[in-house]
Order: sequence, then C-alpha cells, then structure tokens
Amino acid sequence: MKNPFLLAILIVTSHCLDFNESEFFKSKCDASCIFYGDLNSTTIGSFPSSCTTICARLGIDNNCDLSKNQLMLVFQNMKHLIGSLILYRTKFTSAKFLRTLESVECGLADFTISYNPKMEEIGMTNLTTIKCSLIDIHGNEELKKLNIPNLNYASPSAENLEANKTGIEINIDSEKYGFCITSVEMYNFINIENVNLKKLGGGICEPGIQPSSGKLCNASHNVDEETEIQDGCTQMFGKVVINPKNVQNVQKLSSVEIIFGVLYIENTNLTTIDFLQNLKYISALGYGYPAITVQNNPYLSNFSFPNLKRIKNNGESSVVFTNNTQEFILDPKYCSFFEDQLGQGGWEKPKFDGNSCYTLIQEANTRPPYKFAKNLDLIIVVLFMSIAQIL
Repeated sequence: MKNPFLLAILIVTSHCLDFNESEFFKSKCDASCIFYGDLNSTTIGSFPSSCTTICARLGIDNNCDLSKNQLMLVFQNMKHLIGSLILYRTKFTSAKFLRTLESVECGLADFTISYNPKMEEIGMTNLTTIKCSLIDIHGNEELKKLNIPNLNYASPSAENLEANKTGIEINIDSEKYGFCITSVEMYNFINIENVNLKKLGGGICEPGIQPSSGKLCNASHNVDEETEIQDGCTQMFGKVVINPKNVQNVQKLSSVEIIFGVLYIENTNLTTIDFLQNLKYISALGYGYPAITVQNNPYLSNFSFPNLKRIKNNGESSVVFTNNTQEFILDPKYCSFFEDQLGQGGWEKPKFDGNSCYTLIQEANTRPPYKFAKNLDLIIVVLFMSIAQIL
C-alpha cells in the first residue's frame, strides 16, 4: 500500500465494521445528496453541489487535480457535511474553499487536516460544530494560525456514541515557529464537555480578544511585575502576578473565569487562596511557566478552587508549590486535588516542594494521621502546662 491516505481509510474501516456507514448516510441525507468516492476532475460533475447537507467521506489529498476556485464553487452551498473530512498532503495554503461549512458530523473516520506542506491557516470561519471523536490538525509545517473563531461545540462521532464512548480528543500542532491559537479559540476548546486536549502546540496569540460577553483584562508581562487588578474581569490575559504590592486587591479577582497565561503568587502574607472561586480554566500555552506557581508565602496553609475544571500548559509541571507552610507537605490532599480531580498526571504532574503526589502519600502513610498528630501535640502542651501548675 503506497498511499498512506488510503491506508488510513482502510484501517478505520477495518476496525469499525459493526458501524454501517451506508445506512447512516441514508438516515441523514436525501439519496441525491450522498457522494461516494474521491473528488477530482472526473467525479466533480457527480458531486451534489446544490445540496446544503451532504453525506460523504470527503477526502482531498495530493492526487486531487482541482483548483482552489473549483473547490470553492463545488462547495459553495454545502453547510453541513456528514461522514468525515480529511485534508491530507494537499497543495493549498488554506481550507477557505470550505468557508461556507457550518458543521461536520462523523460516522467512521474523523476530522483530520494533516501534512499539508503549504497550509498557513485553516480559515473555516463559519464552522461552529464538529461531531467527531477526533479533531486532528498536525504536521502542517507552515501553519501560522487556525482562524476557526466560531467553533464552539463538539461531541463524539456517531460510531463512538453507538459504542457508548463519549470522549473527544483534540490534537492541534504546527511546526511553524510563532504558531498560535487565539484566546477565543482556546476558550472554545477548553470549554468543550468531555474533551481531552491531548496536544495543543504553540501559544496564545497576542493581544487577547474581547469576548462577546464578559471582560478581558491584561495582566503582567513579567513575573517580577505585579498585576494591576481591575474590577469585573472575567478573563485575564498574561501573567497574573500577586505579590505584596497588590495582595490587598485580590478579592477583585473573584469574577475571573479563565486565565490565558499563568497564576503566580509569591511573597505574600496570605493564609488562604479563596478569592478565585469562579475560576474554571487556566491555559498557559507558550508561557514557559507552570500554570500555577505559589511560593514563599510563609502563612499560606490552604486553598480553594471550587470551580476549577481544567488546566492546560506545555511545560514540565502544571502546578508548583514551594516554600509555603508545611500543611501542603504533610497533607497530600492538596497535591491530589490537582492530580486526581483535574487529571494533571504524566509529565504535567504537580510538585509540592519538589515532591510528587505519590511521594507525599507514601510519606503520609508512614506517620500518624496528620490531624491526630496535631491533636497529640496539643494534648502534650496542655499536659505540660497542667504539670507546671501542680508543681
């Protein structure tokens, strides 16, 4: 098999034989709006270009002899594609010929745009919905940006739903230096239910884009520069730095729902972090720092992130706590919150004073329960005071 594109299709087909794609197409489209086979200059005349909803396993690769203008013309009425979309090793600089497309619903195969050597952007600006278990955009060595600002809903493919598999995997990367994802695109991705952001390369494009609802506020450029904390911000862009110069204003951060950047708390007199009760997401892509750094806070012994759902970064550790009170070391629940509840495992594992959660749990198991130990200390103190009074 010399053509990897065809090989991929055959592999998908071979392990999904229980799913009847033909019946799936018949249930979704009029017979006149179903297309089988490859799209090229020979078959373009039979493509149902007048249909707004088309059922097809649409694949365009390096063997396609159609121009961008020809594709734009044939796809001009297509708003909904049911089947799959695979762009593989094409000659095009974008997928703007699919700019009218609003949704893709997968059956057997997935949504894949890969190894297109000239592609600089995706450019599917009307795309709002992808019902596919895998969204895979990788190996496009000139890709600078996505330009899919309205993609805000994704759900599993029909084949996976039939098998009760509800997860969605997103894999987006580019070999181009400077590739970035806008704050709007990142918010849409990170907000998808049951999503596994397996790989998101690059960084967040600057500047941040004001959301349609809420308020985006700029944070700091450097971690040694305190953030000017404003009222009413729902999104923060940059490094949210809290230090002695602005710690008195931290309650203003209670409205923040997402940080496009990092949270950096250092050298404060805080006893607890309880002012980010509405924070849901942190995306630290491209920052070269952990998503959360909390260090040198001598009185800090507790934190609460009741609504935090997801952290995404491309550094070595997602969360780092260093040189705060011993509470975080003696009680492994704090580390486990990030590793277990937020799924920060693997190379993204949190570190507390250089220790993994596993190490903290092992050490905790070798000593008396922490609360019991603290109570025992108190009992000993009271006992000594009583003896002193007697003497």
